Amino acid sequence: MDVRIEAGDVYQDVSGRTSFLTGVWEAAQRVLFAVTTAKGSFIYNRSLGTDYGALSGAVTDSTALRDQLEMLIREAAAGIEGTRIAVTAVDSTRSRVGLCITHGAETINTEVDLYGNL
Repeated sequence: MDVRIEAGDVYQDVSGRTSFLTGVWEAAQRVLFAVTTAKGSFIYNRSLGTDYGALSGAVTDSTALRDQLEMLIREAAAGIEGTRIAVTAVDSTRSRVGLCITHGAETINTEVDLYGNL
């Protein structure tokens, strides 16, 4: 179980209670943190994050770009047990990626800004 983070802070409901996440929602939050954190930038865990600098700048084929992004994102989220990730869409002009996150028998689809704007 993980604490829900929203807009960079712990989320509290209208009664002031901290909200907790489990299942696919917890996995999705962990994936989004790994995807939006630059690899090496978190001082307490230098292996956390994604290295978008490893993307080949010469890639112009959208399928090849999607495949490279999917590989980097899966690598960043490799430690999240029981979770599968697929890139469903890439909008390189806005640096947004659609993700399908499956944890156990549950699946959610979400969109993420690769540079940290969830």
